[in-house]
Formats: sequence, C-alpha cells, structure tokens
Amino acid sequence: MLKVTEAAQTALKRIFDIRELPPGRYLRLAIPPRWHEAGDFGIVIDQQEQGDRAVAVDGIKVLLIDRELDRKLDKSVFDFKDTPQGEGFTLDVY
Repeated sequence: MLKVTEAAQTALKRIFDIRELPPGRYLRLAIPPRWHEAGDFGIVIDQQEQGDRAVAVDGIKVLLIDRELDRKLDKSVFDFKDTPQGEGFTLDVY
C-alpha cells in the first residue's frame, strides 16, 4: 500500500479547504492516462469509484487512490517537501 506522509496529508487538506469542490468530488492521485499534464503523476478532481482507497484527515477525505495504482505503488511514498524546483508533492517509487 502506498504510504501518504503526514506532510502530504496536511498539504492535501489545505488544498481541499481552499478549493470549493462540488459534492461527491475529491482530489485523486493520478498517473497517465488519467493524468494528462507534465510529469509522471498529478492530482486531479474526480469522483470516488468502487475499490478506491480514501485517505482522510480529521474525518475528511482528502485523497483517493485507485486500487490498482495503490497495489502498483506498494512500498512507495507520496510526500510533500521542498525540492530543487520548490515546494511540492513527490512520489518516491521503490
């Protein structure tokens, strides 16, 4: 199972609090083909699907992870930290 660090959870909660998402919409960790932008992964707004794992902070779902992606990223870490490009989400795949 993909580990979502406390720093990532805090950053996701901040985004969730700032964005006014429609009911039934959540932030989702996505890779291609669901992710269409630059980079190997990103966060998209999506609805929850059967089998998704939901990461919650203070009882609020802040991130959805597809079951297959969660399985593929077993032992990997989704984090939020300073990088050479600035603050941002990182995905360390092992």
